[in-house]
Amino acid sequence: MANQEHVKAIRQGVEHWNNWRAQNPDIVPDLAWANLVGIDLAGANFEGTNMKLAFCRGGNLEGANFRNATLYGINLEESNSKGTNMEGASLEGAHLRKADLTGANLRDTNMKLANLQDAILTDVDLTGASKLTLEQFEEVKSLSGTKLDSNILNPIKDSNPKLFENSNS
Repeated sequence: MANQEHVKAIRQGVEHWNNWRAQNPDIVPDLAWANLVGIDLAGANFEGTNMKLAFCRGGNLEGANFRNATLYGINLEESNSKGTNMEGASLEGAHLRKADLTGANLRDTNMKLANLQDAILTDVDLTGASKLTLEQFEEVKSLSGTKLDSNILNPIKDSNPKLFENSNS
């Protein structure tokens, strides 16, 4: 369960949260199981935070930093996650259905069983991401400009080249 002091801090807004993080660099925030629906989280610093099974469905997380965070089972369905930095995060079992991850950094993430159904992965960096399967990409909306390791990129291009077409054309 989430540390209620940490939940209280994020509920006071991103500016307060980021200042609190800067003043408490040795604290590893615990937002596991936290319900963060309805809170504007754009630009929040969640680096290294435990957000296991946090509920952020439909939220604005644009430009948030989740570097090396524990995002196991997090619900980011239908979220605006454009430009987020999730490098090194564990997204095992994450719910990314219908999330817009345009321009996100997902380098070196653990993507085991992450639900990418109808996700927008335009210009996303997924190099070094582990535990990705072809099945996870079967219902993705777009992979235009996305960077993937060749072991997964080539089979996807062979089976569904339309995913790599620019959707603005």
